[in-house]
Amino acid sequence: MSIIENVAGLSDAGMKCAHGIAEYYLRNQIRFRDWEPGAGSFFFEYDAFGIPQLSATEWAIAFAAMGMFSAAKVFDDQRYLYAAQKMGVYLKSLQIFDPFIPEHRGALREHTPQSTWCYVRDGLSGAWGFVDFYRVTGEEEYLERAVLWAEWYMRKGQDEDGLPLWGVDLEPPWRDGSALMRNDVLGDFHGGCLNFFYHLYKATGDKKWIGDWYVSFAERYLKYVQQPDGYYRTVIKATMSVPENDPQGGLHKSNDDLTSLGLLCAYKATGDRKFLDGAEKFLAAVARDQQPDGFFEQSCAGIPVVLNTVLEAEKLNVPHNFTGESECRALKALFSRQNNASMYPYLEGGMDEYGRGGACSRSSAYSLIVLLKLFAGDERFLAVP
Repeated sequence: MSIIENVAGLSDAGMKCAHGIAEYYLRNQIRFRDWEPGAGSFFFEYDAFGIPQLSATEWAIAFAAMGMFSAAKVFDDQRYLYAAQKMGVYLKSLQIFDPFIPEHRGALREHTPQSTWCYVRDGLSGAWGFVDFYRVTGEEEYLERAVLWAEWYMRKGQDEDGLPLWGVDLEPPWRDGSALMRNDVLGDFHGGCLNFFYHLYKATGDKKWIGDWYVSFAERYLKYVQQPDGYYRTVIKATMSVPENDPQGGLHKSNDDLTSLGLLCAYKATGDRKFLDGAEKFLAAVARDQQPDGFFEQSCAGIPVVLNTVLEAEKLNVPHNFTGESECRALKALFSRQNNASMYPYLEGGMDEYGRGGACSRSSAYSLIVLLKLFAGDERFLAVP
């Protein structure tokens, strides 16, 4: 049986969880007023005391908008459509067209129009959002913006060996040490690049986006970043070896930052079975390490990511070791992390990523998209077309 058939008995709980997340975004989005500089955005995370931690990043805006577009369709609620559209307006404000910094034309700033830097992989997900805005709205501007970002990436987002950079300073920083930049490493998160460029190819029909450089990167990533145990780990570029300490402290494990999904895209782009084998190897690892309570690790962000990979892998006949029982356990674990607003009403519905009482957009957006794929059949987002 497929994952959709296996989890059908949790449909009511899944739809309730998804509706709660959509309401959380609606409740916490900065209202769209022309005097409000953050209009359309929201805070990325709240701690256990309800204190906001960061303004949303470009990638968080993109994935939240995907989820809200889906919620608008599934729940037939125009409020969610309006919220997603206004997220798009804010995302556009992060793209650089400043004539005084022409070398970074098309790049996306990290948090706000004042951010002086970006993480390349984060900007890529923001540009992926542009592709999906184009697919949903039909507005050519969004596709042009995605192409402009891709062209910036080719100029400024990769090193001389064709490997993506960790980050780029777009202007002189406001203060020293404003962002962690480890351009000496290839991140365990960089495999997600394979998604955007494949989707850009599908949207434009231009095969240059999945050309020799794309295949070369995919092959090197699979060879050096995926480890024998199936997981992806950051490697030092000079030696292609895993450093003693992960620069991100293990942030991407079961949440592979959509790398396995990218390998499925690489397979569709090339027809090379080894990319399916890589995704299969990852799914075997997380299935093996699933805990009795259904979680894969402390963070719940990996649950929707893994289940989405299972869903998309099944379409390509990629075997995995998940059963209906293990998939349902994972979903019940995810549901248990939804904030019940026992202390702060505005956090109701958001996903408490680490079980500490707060709410985080990473797990909230991923969950909203994937729950509506599993239980409402809206498979437009985080897919392999």
